[in-house]
Amino acid sequence: HEIRMKHWMQIIAQRQQSGLTVKEFCAQQDIPIKQYYYWQHKLRIRFAPAQAPETKKEEVPTLVPLSAAIPVQDSLIVQCGAFSLEVTEHTSERLLQKTLQLLQKVNA
Repeated sequence: HEIRMKHWMQIIAQRQQSGLTVKEFCAQQDIPIKQYYYWQHKLRIRFAPAQAPETKKEEVPTLVPLSAAIPVQDSLIVQCGAFSLEVTEHTSERLLQKTLQLLQKVNA
């Protein structure tokens, strides 16, 4: 087997030095093209440098800063005819109570 490998190494080297295509070289040398490719493949496998094991890249999470939070304001809008009243979380309870009492008197 080793002798055949050396023989085919010489043939493949001759083909490369000839400058001919594989098809032209094989036709000229009366070599079956499938046999040429078979041995070329065998030699590549045998003499190819060992592939370094693929190292896994550690995935590092990317931190994306969040934009400043937009304050959400709870509010209530009460409409009665031409009047509207907006009550927010900042409206004091005392002001709301007085306003409702006043509206009650106006509607009475």
